[in-house]
Amino acid sequence: MALAEVKESYSRCCVSPKFFDLFYENFLASHPTIAPMFAKTDMAKQKSLLRQGVSMMFMDLGGNGVGKTGIDRIAESHSKKKMNIDPNLYDYWINSLVQTVKACDTNMTPELETDWRKTLRSGVDRIASQYNK
Repeated sequence: MALAEVKESYSRCCVSPKFFDLFYENFLASHPTIAPMFAKTDMAKQKSLLRQGVSMMFMDLGGNGVGKTGIDRIAESHSKKKMNIDPNLYDYWINSLVQTVKACDTNMTPELETDWRKTLRSGVDRIASQYNK
């Protein structure tokens, strides 16, 4: 997994003013149960949380303790006891994020897409593994 290249790609995406809006357009349309979950959500705050969450995922995968703590907090908040986010929905999140990266990163390649998917899968699997805690 080429974490450095994925982080560079993410940096290119974050400078695009449409990136986070486009992600949520894609994500909310990806499955009928997702949009209602965000009906009362402050989307400006949510976009900031997404930015932080992806960064925490990268930090965690890089062995950073702050990243691990951040991912553990996300896992707890998304667990069955809290927001009860069905782990099966994470595939829609990954696919929506990759779709958005493809639209915003002009340097996207099939190899980089594979690296993105591996990176996101690793983080999502950690979050999903704590669903029943």
